[in-house]
Amino acid sequence: MKHVRIHLETTHTEKKSSVPVDTSYWETLWDTYTSDFASVEIHCWQEETELLEELAKISANSIDQGLVKSVTITLNEDNCNYLRNHSIDSNGGIKWFTLFFYKEDIQMMEIAQYGSEIVLYGVDKNEAAEFQKLFPENADAEYFKEHLM
Repeated sequence: MKHVRIHLETTHTEKKSSVPVDTSYWETLWDTYTSDFASVEIHCWQEETELLEELAKISANSIDQGLVKSVTITLNEDNCNYLRNHSIDSNGGIKWFTLFFYKEDIQMMEIAQYGSEIVLYGVDKNEAAEFQKLFPENADAEYFKEHLM
């Protein structure tokens, strides 16, 4: 599957090894690219108990996966608004380690490393170039014609 991968400039915090320096893209990304997605699967480290408790209030399902807990959230209007407006960590980056967005059962977008790496699937080269415009100029973008899953 064709896709674009964006790597953002990173820093670290006391609790996170890699967070984006700039998260100014976040609200526009939500407003522009998540409206057609049915659900998001969010992965947190088990020790991030406060974050997991926060997500439990809106989750449809959660699964323990060893060191990680996976929380699935249906992307209705209320949940989208909540995630859009309450995802930035005051200590840097996105609150959660990884987010996988789905349109039905097909993964369409991945946000990893607390928001440092973003992948949008199923886009042509022009759509990828448009997507890249959301991010700071120093972001590194790679376009792939194929993706072996």
